[in-house]
Amino acid sequence: MPRRRALLAASLPWAAASTRAEALTAATERPIRVLVPYTPGAINDILARLIAERFQEVLGQLGVVENRPGASGSLALGATAQAAPDGGTIVIANTANLAMNPFLFANTGYDPQKDLAPLATVARVMNVMVVPAASPFRSPADVVAAAKAAPGQLTFASSGAGSSPHLAAELFKARSGTDITHVPYKGSAPAVADLLAGRLSFSIDNLPNALPHIQDGRLRPLAVTGSERDPALPEVPTFAEAGIADTVVYVWFGFVGPAGLTPATRQRLSDAILRIAGAPDTAERIRRGGAAPYLLGPTPFAALIAAELATWGQVIRDARLRME
Repeated sequence: MPRRRALLAASLPWAAASTRAEALTAATERPIRVLVPYTPGAINDILARLIAERFQEVLGQLGVVENRPGASGSLALGATAQAAPDGGTIVIANTANLAMNPFLFANTGYDPQKDLAPLATVARVMNVMVVPAASPFRSPADVVAAAKAAPGQLTFASSGAGSSPHLAAELFKARSGTDITHVPYKGSAPAVADLLAGRLSFSIDNLPNALPHIQDGRLRPLAVTGSERDPALPEVPTFAEAGIADTVVYVWFGFVGPAGLTPATRQRLSDAILRIAGAPDTAERIRRGGAAPYLLGPTPFAALIAAELATWGQVIRDARLRME
C-alpha cells in the first residue's frame, strides 16, 4: 500500500500537467467571442470586425463578433468581466465605458481596474467644436466671452447625456469658467440637424461625425480637442492654441478581457491585436473610417485608463452629473 500511494503521488504532477495542457489546447481551438457594446455600424463595431476577421490568420482561432448594446456599454463590459478568464471572451471598449461610466452610473456591473484586463488599444478620434456657418463665433474665445456676458443663455448640443462629446463640453466649461446649458440628443444626427437650423449655440462632436458638414461649408470648426492639429483640418487650432489649456480629449478604443487572464493568454491576445491593427492595410482602413491608429500594449493601456479615470472623475464630480 505505501508503494502504491507513492506511485500514485508521483503520477499526480504529470496528470495535472496533462489536464492543463488539454485545457489550453481546447481554449485555443474554440472561437474568440468579441463583444461590442453598441449596435452594428458604430465605430466600435467597425473596429471590432476589422480585428476579429484576422484572428483566424494570426491566432488560428475564429473571431466571432457579438453586438451587446445597452446601458451605455455597461452590459457588454459587465458580461466580459464575468466571463471565464480563458481568452474566449473579450470586448472592445472606449473612453466612455472605461473612464466615464463608473462615475456616471451607480452600478455598471464592473470595476474597470479590478474586473477587466487591458489588452491593447487600436484607434482614437478627437472631438471638434463647431458652430453654424452663420454664427458670429469665430473662436473658442468668442464663445467664452458671450457665455460670460450672459451666463446660462448659450446652449450646446451633444449626442447624449454622459457621452464623450457631452463630457468634452463639460471639460471646456470647467477650464473656461463658463455657465452654458447642455441640450442632449439621442445621437449625433439630430443634434447636428438642430445646430444647422440655428437652434443651438455650438456643439462638440466626434470629428468623423462633424467632418462632412465642415467640408460642405455648413458648419464652422473653431478648435479640436487633440494634443495637435488633425490632418483632416490642418487650419483648425487645438484648444490649447486657442487659449483654453488642459482640454485635450480623445475617444480611444481598445480591447479588454476578464481580470483573471493568465499573463501568457493576455500577452498572446495583445500581441495578436497589435499585429493586426498595425498592419498597413488595417491602419489604412482605420483612417478611412475617420479614426487614427493608436497602438498601446497592456501596461501603457492600463496607465491610460488610470489617468483618464482621474480626469473624468473630477470633471463629472464638478459638474454633478449622474445617470439613472
